[in-house]
Amino acid sequence: MALAACSTGPASSTADVELAKVIGARISQWRKPKPEPLVVTRALLEQLDQPHIEVLVEREALTGYMGLHLTRRDDLPGEIAIWRSSDNATLAFRNGMLMTTHGLGDDLLSAEVPAVADQPGPARGGGRSYSLRGGDNQAFQLNMVCSVTDLGAETIEIIGIRYATRHLQEHCEGGEGIGAKGVVVNDYWIDSRDAILWQSRQWAGPGIGYLRIRDLAS
Repeated sequence: MALAACSTGPASSTADVELAKVIGARISQWRKPKPEPLVVTRALLEQLDQPHIEVLVEREALTGYMGLHLTRRDDLPGEIAIWRSSDNATLAFRNGMLMTTHGLGDDLLSAEVPAVADQPGPARGGGRSYSLRGGDNQAFQLNMVCSVTDLGAETIEIIGIRYATRHLQEHCEGGEGIGAKGVVVNDYWIDSRDAILWQSRQWAGPGIGYLRIRDLAS
């Protein structure tokens, strides 16, 4: 995934365009051999007009970047945010919780996540339902029961900025064969003062595995 802001027409900033060219030369496709590490600095990020996230696919040891494509609301609690790479891979979240992936292979088709109003991260427990792409382009459903534990205060650093956060861990059980004894563990680092999810580690299905996601905003 290339780091590129959402297109805004001819008025897009030169910084966005040049940055996309630099990174596009390094990372052309999601599953090509691992490219040389790309150094993204805070000074570079501050030149961009749109928010960005960094996404690490643990299983592939590949890191990519996505710009915010759009936000919207529906009849369910929470805000939906869709992030897109320059090659049109997308991730969608509700209150920071992963809902869908597109363009990564073996995609997560949808997820019903335990959102509460505008609170980032999961509710204090409840169920999760995953719709996943299986063999022969078929979909299958996983229903899980989840609980949330507050692991306490934790300071994290994202490209030169430190954030005081609360580390919440969501422990889900139910889908046999998807992990260690049918267990999924999602982690969320939420700002202690503001309703911002700065960092998370979330399961995207058995085909993709875990994604590590960082919000690169200041």
